[in-house]
Amino acid sequence: MTAFDKELQSVLNKLGKFRSSFKGKDYMKTLGEAAEPALSALKAEAPQGKEVHYIREQGKKVKIRPGNLRRSMQVFQSKNKNARSVMVGPVVSKKSRIKSVPGIKRITRRNRAFYWRFVYYGTPHIEPDRFVDRARNTAQAAVMRKLKTGIDKYASKTVKTLFN
Repeated sequence: MTAFDKELQSVLNKLGKFRSSFKGKDYMKTLGEAAEPALSALKAEAPQGKEVHYIREQGKKVKIRPGNLRRSMQVFQSKNKNARSVMVGPVVSKKSRIKSVPGIKRITRRNRAFYWRFVYYGTPHIEPDRFVDRARNTAQAAVMRKLKTGIDKYASKTVKTLFN
């Protein structure tokens, strides 16, 4: 576990203890806003092919344009209703049970990239491209800054209403 992982886990644990004092969707807004730098970094690091590809989906031939992997990257809520967590990554299926995060651009399943794992881990014919790791290293300081700023913004708003 890296120093960043430990610091992030510490901040999230503190936030979890304080979660009940956030009004309505402010908790999820805080997490969503903190995920935006990670989304930007992930889109920047995702490789883009040069050719159009075709896949078969439900008996139809579907055209996959270059840049589809980048377009599939989104911020969304976990499918676990009790987790109240936010994730960043590609939408992989039409049937993905994912929800939009309040205050963040609404998710869409139009651009799906089930093949992201082939790019990331490689295949016998393709070298692995660890774009997720590069994006994580690039975005970690900005994510932490946004998370702390969001906590301060929404928590101070809630604390002010307690004493008025």
